Amino acid sequence: MKLFHSFRLDTVNYSLWRANERIPITPKAFDVLRYLVEHSQRLVTQDEILEALWPETYVNPEIVKKYVLEIRKVLGDRSAEPVFIETSPKRGYRFVATVPGSDGAAALSSLTGYGPNSNN
Repeated sequence: MKLFHSFRLDTVNYSLWRANERIPITPKAFDVLRYLVEHSQRLVTQDEILEALWPETYVNPEIVKKYVLEIRKVLGDRSAEPVFIETSPKRGYRFVATVPGSDGAAALSSLTGYGPNSNN
């Protein structure tokens, strides 16, 4: 489970949540988001994403831009003032939101009201 702002990226069940609401996202957009989150605070090139998500398959590099646009729409992010995904022109993307390094149990509890310290 990866947590950032009010979102939870459930990498086991392939789902994205905002508080208690499941957010629809296409499978490949989920994969791109997951890759960016797992490499947060680091510049990830378009080629790196293509190699990681479409190994040994030719895919038009423009597809990465398409999925980043979808992710931004889902997260409510804007390229001009990024909260989640920063674009480095001609270089790649950087996930700039803070992603705690722990399993997120305490943060999950505070988001949902469920967890080890809740009374639910």
